[in-house]
Amino acid sequence: MSPLEYIGDSLAWWPQYVLLTVVFLGVHALLIRRWAFGIFDPMFMLLIASAFSWAIVWFMYWRGDIATVYVVSFTLTELAFYAGIEMGRPGHQRLLAAGFIADRAEGALPALTLVAAATVHLGSNLAIWAIAGIPIFRESRLGAFQDSGGLGILERLGDASTLIAGFAAMYLLIFHRRTRRRPLIWVFLLWYVAATAMSGSKGAFLTLVQYVLSVCFVYASLRQRRDGFWGGSAGKWLIGLATLFAIGVLAIQNSSDLALATIGLAYRIVSNGDVFISAYPYATIESLRGSNPLIGMFGGFLSTFRLFPRDLLYPPLGFQFTGILFPDLDLLVGPNAQHPIFGYHFFGMAAPVFSFVLGRITVAVQRGFYASTHSTFLGGLVSFMLLFSLVGIGTDFDYSLSRLASMIIGLIVIVGPVLLLCPQVAIVRHPRAARPTARPAG
Repeated sequence: MSPLEYIGDSLAWWPQYVLLTVVFLGVHALLIRRWAFGIFDPMFMLLIASAFSWAIVWFMYWRGDIATVYVVSFTLTELAFYAGIEMGRPGHQRLLAAGFIADRAEGALPALTLVAAATVHLGSNLAIWAIAGIPIFRESRLGAFQDSGGLGILERLGDASTLIAGFAAMYLLIFHRRTRRRPLIWVFLLWYVAATAMSGSKGAFLTLVQYVLSVCFVYASLRQRRDGFWGGSAGKWLIGLATLFAIGVLAIQNSSDLALATIGLAYRIVSNGDVFISAYPYATIESLRGSNPLIGMFGGFLSTFRLFPRDLLYPPLGFQFTGILFPDLDLLVGPNAQHPIFGYHFFGMAAPVFSFVLGRITVAVQRGFYASTHSTFLGGLVSFMLLFSLVGIGTDFDYSLSRLASMIIGLIVIVGPVLLLCPQVAIVRHPRAARPTARPAG
């Protein structure tokens, strides 16, 4: 059964769904205050989305629409994921200051990195638009270069250059005041926002807001502000603009008015657990293909570097659900195969072990950027890229490793040549970097 059909058939039960949603949002609000550094932290949205997943799974079980084995598997894997996050946090200390001092010894590295990343960003996006069309006007922004013989590298370079250029631009604006008086950086930032708007992703502007506020939290004064968790006054405005942007993208893609687009956005938020509606009723999850967990986990990542044959890859689990439920649909679309689905399919009832490891990875990359000393520009950049590549590994394992592959390619293609031009720059640790101070969280 498709998610939309299920929601339509269960309208009479929506008071029970609302009750479950309120309960699970309340529980996850406590986890957000404990684990998230702010609304800009990807952990914030991850936990909000998880609350809706809990609500829909237990709602289906309350109605008697899914077998007990599925609600037990979901609950154990989610709790194991949370246990991994909790055990990956230092329980008695919290970071109070970024502990970074910018120094001239890093020379032109940030500026050259921005120039290289901006060039790749401009070139890759223009090439994609010329070959496949502007994503926001395409029927699907996914799979434009599927089986294209290597043109997918354009999308990977575009993805990596977005992160690298965004980080470098914010870094220069914070630490190099002369940069603010140079019109070229503002011209690039206008292009950067425009390209983000044309990406076709409803969450693109929200992601851009996360980039900006995250860098400000680590390197600027946002960390010390009393309203720092909410991103300051600017953060609230930016979140509002991101919401309006998402509504606008839906209106354009569906050729609808703003009222219908707003309803569509609300539906997408409420139905965040759509993969579970696709998987659990009628035991559809048992029809998924692919049995080797090593191929399922790492086959796509290795095939990016031609280390594993693409012919032996399994179709993404989300795409498989779409193929089962809508066999006549030609589009490459599908829900994110969240870790309870991915783990159950490949590991069965041992899935909680898999989820626990993903929880540890999630908190490691999160704290690696927000709660660590970045004593060099390059160290901060790599931590930033790891955060936004792997923090969603529990939401979509395949996609997260695909983004990691893109980041590796981007570092080699964009940052590698820049480092050859700046051989004197400290890469591992800056000699004058300050260490952060920590005290008991109380």
